[in-house]
Amino acid sequence: MLPTFNIFGFEIATYGLIIFIGIFIGAIVAVKYFRKFYDISSEDLIFCILYTVIGVGIGAKLLYFITNIPFLIENYNNIDLWATITEMFKGGFVFYGGLIGGVLGILVYSKQFKVSFKKLLLILIPVIPLVHAIGRIGCLCAGCCYGMEYSGFGSIIFHNSPIAPNNIPLFPMQIIESICNFCIFIILALTYKKYVGTYKTLGLYCILYSIVRFTLEFFRGDLLRGVFILSTSQWISIIIFILGIAVFVHENKKTN
Repeated sequence: MLPTFNIFGFEIATYGLIIFIGIFIGAIVAVKYFRKFYDISSEDLIFCILYTVIGVGIGAKLLYFITNIPFLIENYNNIDLWATITEMFKGGFVFYGGLIGGVLGILVYSKQFKVSFKKLLLILIPVIPLVHAIGRIGCLCAGCCYGMEYSGFGSIIFHNSPIAPNNIPLFPMQIIESICNFCIFIILALTYKKYVGTYKTLGLYCILYSIVRFTLEFFRGDLLRGVFILSTSQWISIIIFILGIAVFVHENKKTN
């Protein structure tokens, strides 16, 4: 698609730019809409988002390294280990690692500045799928998170991707996941007022996204298998789904 573009002689990574745009839009939505349901200042929310972004980056990269450990061990004698690790630093993130890291970022900010962790979390949860949806457009431009070989309706072909296989029809993974995340965001936004003050929005998000991610993993072309047939992300999806159900049931019991 368009992994990079040139502005005034400077080469800009499309993926990074779109991620930045997604975070910016998500921050505006969180501050202008979801914040009004809780007594959190705009300043606290904005600075918390900065902590969250740092946590997302660290967590997503760390889990990427963890999922690649089996490959590094298996190919230890066939690769330049340090060159491979250095290359891994240049790209590659795992969303679930970013999700965990982002929550820890919120926790660190809440502890450091004595702001309610629950309120910060509940404000930011519904914008996660919005930012994620925009981020997947960046994935499409770069060619990462690509789908399996597929020549049916909606297939896409990369011609100059540094990541995805070029000149081969692929399942439109990034587009499908982006649409699914936009739909999740709409559902969370429409039900948000009803669930204010409870963790039900968190539970609903966990349930919806874990189902989407578990299903779409079967259509990934860059899939790193985990253990017992399923991928690492699918096993995490199962855990997240159970967590979401537990949260929803627990909150229902509290309100009944």
